[in-house]
Amino acid sequence: MKDYAFVDVIINLPLDSLYTYKTNYKIKLGSIVKVPFGNNNEIVEGVVISNSYITKRHYYIKKIISVKNFNGPFSENQIKFLKWASEYYLVSLPKILNSIFSKKIFDINNIDKPKKMGLAKELSMSNDIKLIIKYSKDIKKHIIDNVETNKKNLSQYLILTPNIYQCQAVHNKLPKKIKEKCFIYDSKTTLNDKLNIWKRVVENKSIIIIGIKSAIFLPFTNLRKIIVANEQDYLYKETDRVIRYNARDCAIMLSKINKCDIDLITDSPSIDSIYNYQKGKFSFHDKMKKLNLETDLNKISIVNKTNKKLFCLLTEEIINQIKESINNKEKIIIYTPYSKDIKPIHSFIKSNIKKIKSISTAKSSSITRNQLIQFYEDINDNNIIIGNHSIIDSLEKFKYNLLILINPDKIFSNINYKSNEIYFQILFKLIKKVKNDKNKKLLIQLFHSEYDNLNDIIRLNYHDIVKKEMIERKIFDYPPYKRLICIELIGNNLNQLETKGEKLSKEIEKKFTFCKVSDIGTVKNKKRLIYKVFLKLDRVKNLKRNKKIIYEELKKIKSRKSFNKYLLTIDIDP
Repeated sequence: MKDYAFVDVIINLPLDSLYTYKTNYKIKLGSIVKVPFGNNNEIVEGVVISNSYITKRHYYIKKIISVKNFNGPFSENQIKFLKWASEYYLVSLPKILNSIFSKKIFDINNIDKPKKMGLAKELSMSNDIKLIIKYSKDIKKHIIDNVETNKKNLSQYLILTPNIYQCQAVHNKLPKKIKEKCFIYDSKTTLNDKLNIWKRVVENKSIIIIGIKSAIFLPFTNLRKIIVANEQDYLYKETDRVIRYNARDCAIMLSKINKCDIDLITDSPSIDSIYNYQKGKFSFHDKMKKLNLETDLNKISIVNKTNKKLFCLLTEEIINQIKESINNKEKIIIYTPYSKDIKPIHSFIKSNIKKIKSISTAKSSSITRNQLIQFYEDINDNNIIIGNHSIIDSLEKFKYNLLILINPDKIFSNINYKSNEIYFQILFKLIKKVKNDKNKKLLIQLFHSEYDNLNDIIRLNYHDIVKKEMIERKIFDYPPYKRLICIELIGNNLNQLETKGEKLSKEIEKKFTFCKVSDIGTVKNKKRLIYKVFLKLDRVKNLKRNKKIIYEELKKIKSRKSFNKYLLTIDIDP
């Protein structure tokens, strides 16, 4: 045993534990190894997730059979980042690996030894987090000013966008000299292309990645700068995977691990970012005072839909305005925060307004890369574009005159402490889009035009809105003043779920005396019934220890037979 060292390994199987093996091979963090696994000692592959260490073991430890790839497809900084993500979001490393990455990552062979870091990296060993106020249309200039493309520069850059439309729109704007080193990494990128990008990144080749949230998990070796476009966008929060991470927050930690600068670009900063600026964690840059601009009220019209006849979600007033704009040969964007509303609105428009060419983003999940490219090439052939939050920041090329927002206050039907913020971010953004162009107008259809903060939003009183929201969140112990963890119990039978959820909430309240427990109750989300319980923790005091206690206790609860027909999950920073 004295001749051997030990390493921890993640097996390339959907398991929930790390496994320890002994070895006398030359080995390093991220190497791919072959190991015996299970009672039958089946040969499987795994990734080394720790440095070699010596310790006493009082039980039999299996031996690594061989090293498949010494320079494996995972970088050391990437593994540090994955370990942080596992600890912060309370998800085991094997589950992260199996939910985020394709198994074919393990098949990447012949990885060249990473090139020595250039002078550029040595000059940037600090970590500066900048909150920069800019319009979406200015992102091109910001990238050009901050990305080096000379041949001697080995640096890597990550440009994050909230969705595939903005990925493509940002790429389309860039000059040829940047595009030559630029790769898109999103859901429309083929698996082979993703593997090629992965290999290029881990080999420390010069590269510029424009990607959606999953791009933060690439194996960066020489990351020079991260740029997060529209940092306030709620689409940066992952809601469907095993690990429900926020890509913006993860990008900040990624910049710290890689000791690189990060620019958070926004035209209306998130409340979390404003809080971090006030605490001295972010530097603030608003040279043009773009948060203090006044609104031209002649450009905005409000339509209250209460007690009015609707024609497929639209009032007669909205429909008449659309027809009038079409007769005047004007182009229109119809924007709804809800994806399910896009298709019926589009069908109605096509059936009732003749001699127009319209396009919608209702089938964006099935659109191909070529179709996405074609969407932007032919964009001005359309009279009307109908879409949701995904496209609103990627339509600068579309020469529209009328912007119609449909039912944004429907957001308040969701039980979400961020509803206020999401609502005002949407209105604030759209009002700015028509503000500086004399040919553009905004028409807003609402359920309730008497909403308290509506007047402040319309007048672009950003600072007053944020101040009010922060006071309210402090009173009710919500982020950014507290850390919020949401315990979700998912079931099929409403009555049984509520009974089980109430018992779970009471049990949690007794066990977790270090935090405030709020029983939210049952909500419906994407045809699923979810019972939610909020845990509000101190931001600093014993946070790491308390989160670990929560994780371990919930593991015990999940293992009970009485929870077999329920799915119990943890959502950090919901």
